[in-house]
Amino acid sequence: MLVFARRLFFSDRMTTTATKTAIILMNTGSPSAPTEVAVRAYLREFLSDRRIIELPAWFWQPILNRVILPKRPAKSAERYRQVWMPEGSPLVVHMNRVARELRARLPEHITVETAMRVGFPDVNETMGRLRAAGFERFLFWPLFAQYSTQTTESALDAVREYMAAQSQSLNWGVIGAYWDSPGFIEALAKVVETYRTPEHHLVMSFHGIPYSSIQKGSPYERHCLGTAERLAQALDIGPKDFSIAYQSRFGKGRWLQPYLTEHVEQLLRSGIDKLDVACLSFSVDCLETLEEIGIELKKHFLAAGGKELHLLPCMNVEEAALSFYQKHSAGYKCQYNTHRIEEAVAKFDILTPKEG
Repeated sequence: MLVFARRLFFSDRMTTTATKTAIILMNTGSPSAPTEVAVRAYLREFLSDRRIIELPAWFWQPILNRVILPKRPAKSAERYRQVWMPEGSPLVVHMNRVARELRARLPEHITVETAMRVGFPDVNETMGRLRAAGFERFLFWPLFAQYSTQTTESALDAVREYMAAQSQSLNWGVIGAYWDSPGFIEALAKVVETYRTPEHHLVMSFHGIPYSSIQKGSPYERHCLGTAERLAQALDIGPKDFSIAYQSRFGKGRWLQPYLTEHVEQLLRSGIDKLDVACLSFSVDCLETLEEIGIELKKHFLAAGGKELHLLPCMNVEEAALSFYQKHSAGYKCQYNTHRIEEAVAKFDILTPKEG
């Protein structure tokens, strides 16, 4: 397990002084609106991230600007419109709800905010508000149970960029991947057990990443398989009752397999026509769960002859999830400051894409 911050219980640390501390929940982000203009701006930034697209800029940028951005935003905007909530993007809405509910459970000197890698609020905006309010310690928590450069490292890039630009020393820390935390598995199992239909086959879906990342040494696949194994044990289900697949493939290159769409087709051919799908890479529901699985995959499966496909909700603000977040975050020490940015980079930056 990758751990980026030492444990020190808040109750122990705060007996003499209550330093104003902020826990900043991080996620990838979302467009500001389900419109072609907003989605194009989001995709331009998101797909320019060297962590997301591990290709040289001289090769990738012409493809992005001449092929993808002229066409993809209109289609993606329509997808977003199908799941957009009155309060905004599902991912942002659910992240804000988690922050609000978790904040209410913690002592007054500890707040909880959100920051997105792409979109609003970003690290600069969130940090500006917190520092103006007098907060002195900052604990960043990328809400990705399994580590990958495309998610965890991309989020931490924003933190490193902010810290490197500061002249004043700031106390900060990071909570790393938590896929093997017993508390996480217990919470995940409670949420899945609450919503699943026992006689349905359970598909544990993880966000895919390019296989080239695994070849470079990414532990992501191992983290996914470990999550699935531990969850199956917690649910007391056998190998015939569940399977693993990877969703959200982008492009034509080789990604982690089996691909989810092909996997459910194979399940149907084997006589399994009732599915529950749990998206285990996502802490909150978003486009990739609600639309990709809850609408598109369900439509595809039923059209192919399947009888039922149920999307299970993510942890969101379920009581089990909030209890885990509260216990897991309690006690992480802000062990870095801006004068030690190189040390922090060296500890976090496991797979740095090479330019050129």
